[in-house]
Amino acid sequence: MYKNLTLTFFTCILMSSASFSQETWSLEKCVRYAWQENINIKRAEIGVRNNELIEKGNRLSRLPNLNASVSGSFQYGRTIDPVTNTFNSLSIGANRYSVNAGVTIYNGNRITNLVRQAGHDIQASMADLAQTKNDISLTIANAYLNVLFAEEQLDAAKKRKKLSESQLSQVDKLIRAGARPANARLEILATIARDDQSIIAQENLVLNGLQNLKNLLQLEPSADIQLERPSTIAIVISAEDNPDVLKFSDLYNTSLSNQPFIKADENRIKSAELGKDIARAGLLPSLSAFGGLNTNYSTRGKRIVNGALEDNPYSNQIDENFGQNIGLSLSIPIYNNHRNLISMDRAELNMISNQYTAELNKQNLKNDIQTALSNARAAKRTLAASERTVEASTAAFQNSEKQFQLGTINTFEYATAKNNLDQAEVDLIIAKYDYLFKLKVLDFYQGKKLELK
Repeated sequence: MYKNLTLTFFTCILMSSASFSQETWSLEKCVRYAWQENINIKRAEIGVRNNELIEKGNRLSRLPNLNASVSGSFQYGRTIDPVTNTFNSLSIGANRYSVNAGVTIYNGNRITNLVRQAGHDIQASMADLAQTKNDISLTIANAYLNVLFAEEQLDAAKKRKKLSESQLSQVDKLIRAGARPANARLEILATIARDDQSIIAQENLVLNGLQNLKNLLQLEPSADIQLERPSTIAIVISAEDNPDVLKFSDLYNTSLSNQPFIKADENRIKSAELGKDIARAGLLPSLSAFGGLNTNYSTRGKRIVNGALEDNPYSNQIDENFGQNIGLSLSIPIYNNHRNLISMDRAELNMISNQYTAELNKQNLKNDIQTALSNARAAKRTLAASERTVEASTAAFQNSEKQFQLGTINTFEYATAKNNLDQAEVDLIIAKYDYLFKLKVLDFYQGKKLELK
């Protein structure tokens, strides 16, 4: 499912829209909007509706069928009169009206099993729809966090530039006081140039990441949106999210009960089992009842009136030729080129295939959860190490800054300390968002709502 899903850090900056209004989007809003607009979700909804129509058709097939027919003919030459059943050599016009009904009484429970099978197919397609929504939700969460990550990287780059500019001002004062040579400012100017380069790179990442999110949301490229940002990432990484206290067995059992694809597999197995019974019905007798009403008219129809033969009027013929029929029909299969036996064998193989698929999906889920849990625990340790590195680098930089101002270290040594701090801060941001995303993956397997509080 998501063992290959890693946090790729691409994000975006705000773009202007035709309405010139900016809209703030929370993670929850992005997910809800994607559920409404995503093409894959709409296709899954069509799949549900299609199976509902199949179930309705199977259920209604229990009812009798009723059909009416009207026919008209004109015959030439020697032919049989359809009303008198005698040969005539003249042209004959005829009308026939009939109404026929039929109902299946027994057909090996085929209709009942088709209805039950369609019910399981509906449940499977609904689970597929839920799984598609889950997949889209996690993808949206990934893209959303990528945007927040890039924006925080951009903020950090701007802060580094301000720090470099303030240090340049301090060096200029020392140069004017004669405490530093004039070329002492060159290294800091180079640092400011690198800071500018970093800002431009982060702005591009912000732009690309936001465009990727808009693509996932089916929004126009010109749509102007702004993401809701938590005041601090520590808010959404609480002690309750500690992956070290999660047990694999508990997480796996919870996933078995809430992951839609597991429910889809279960219903497909039940549907396949009913497929065997449906195929077996082809070997059993079927019994149906039928009945009908019919009447007809012929231009050659005659009647005797006062001893004389004359044309029989249309209405008279319709009344006089009115007939009814009712009966039962029993069909007994004897030999059908092994088609029914082959259908049963194919149904058996389909059931076994669905069982294997379900077992494989459970094994993959087990591996994915184990990987997700291990990754979250490792990300937590990485975050803790990054925080310690930032603390140590901050202390080292503060000490170097004091020594630089006193003139006991040169510009290169000062720049090295600042670069070490900058890299430590970047690594900390990466570690925070990597850990946050891996926690969201665990939330996904626990069936929790994807949100940032």
